[in-house]
Amino acid sequence: IDYSDKCSDCSKLRENSSNWNKECHCSVNFTLKEDILGDVFMYYGLQNFYQNHRRYVMSRNDAQLLGRNVNIQKSSCAPFTAYQNGTPMAPCGAIANSMFNDTIDLFYKFNSSVIQVPLLKTGNSWWTDKNVKFRNPKSYNLSSAFAGTARPPYWQKPVYFLDKEDERNNGYVNDDFIIWMRVSAFATFRNLYRRVSRIRQFADGLPAGNYTFHISYNFPVTKFKGRKHVILSTVVWSGGSNPFLGIAYVVSGTAATLTGFVITAIYLKLRKKKTYFQK
Repeated sequence: IDYSDKCSDCSKLRENSSNWNKECHCSVNFTLKEDILGDVFMYYGLQNFYQNHRRYVMSRNDAQLLGRNVNIQKSSCAPFTAYQNGTPMAPCGAIANSMFNDTIDLFYKFNSSVIQVPLLKTGNSWWTDKNVKFRNPKSYNLSSAFAGTARPPYWQKPVYFLDKEDERNNGYVNDDFIIWMRVSAFATFRNLYRRVSRIRQFADGLPAGNYTFHISYNFPVTKFKGRKHVILSTVVWSGGSNPFLGIAYVVSGTAATLTGFVITAIYLKLRKKKTYFQK
């Protein structure tokens, strides 16, 4: 579902950065003609967003993301290192500063009532990221751990308050933050946002019917001519529906096999010829 044009009023509001503290909401209706059975995943997709730019990829501090007390002024986070008064940013860098911050809720129209689809916001990141690459500073509470720091300029709330419903999903170990920090190699990409909780009417997945996305629109894309999507998908034993990796493996394997045959043929042909050297 592309909601770039359907939320055009909010998009125009976000073009002016002075409106950062003004809330804007929009709704997108759609219909599922068939049931989506099994585990259902919700992704947000961005188009024309070049996360693979060299300076953008380098604009982070991995030591800071491990919860260490480091001098980020000497890091590659510039210009998103500190404010003019010297207060360091937590987290620093362009990647963190541009974190996707739209809020997307899904509602199901069942008979004459509207039911909010339960979505899981944790358990979506890789285990190695959650337990190895990202850690919070050690302190008796998270707000004191980040004392003396400030949120990045494009953020609406500090890093220790990203999830007001789950204290364990705050700081550098927040799932949404971790997933965003894993940059994409292409300008068009999707990131896992939520998983449908398989309870009540959704125990088998998403039933066919009428649905509505309620979106709190915060992430501007018009300046770089981007587009935003919400994707509902499921996976099978062989993986997801994106064919890129499968095609890449088949092409690479075929090229390697053909190269092997060519080299073998050249070797067998030259082996039959004997070369004599004379003094």
